[in-house]
Amino acid sequence: MEQQRPGNRLRGPRAVIVVAAGLGIIAGLTLRTADHPGLLPPGTPDPELDLGLRLVCAAAVLAAGTLAYLTFARKRDEPLAMACLPGLVVTGVVLRHLVVTLPQVARFEPAARIAPGAGSWVLLASGVVMTATGLAAAFAVRRAG
Repeated sequence: MEQQRPGNRLRGPRAVIVVAAGLGIIAGLTLRTADHPGLLPPGTPDPELDLGLRLVCAAAVLAAGTLAYLTFARKRDEPLAMACLPGLVVTGVVLRHLVVTLPQVARFEPAARIAPGAGSWVLLASGVVMTATGLAAAFAVRRAG
């Protein structure tokens, strides 16, 4: 039987946090990632997060869910430590959207008053939480080993 170390008590809650962050990412993908009043003028690029990047975020959630399952199945923190990678992917995608895409569209059409939507903030928060939880699991592995 495995000894009960201090880090082992937190394995379950960390896995649940990763799953909850994954659900937050799914919720963020369903929300609007850009707020703008009415219709944009013809020729203006779409400020929403495009489908390809939404699929990348969904694949990251699938990977994180698999890692959380493996954490429970193997009763080890190593798989959950890898959850920081899907979290970094989602965070990177959203930060690129916030820092590059939205300002470019706003520069192209300044009268449109384009702002980040609720989906952007939910995705960013969930990605950061997933990354932090994966790093916490990695530190627990390092401490135990």
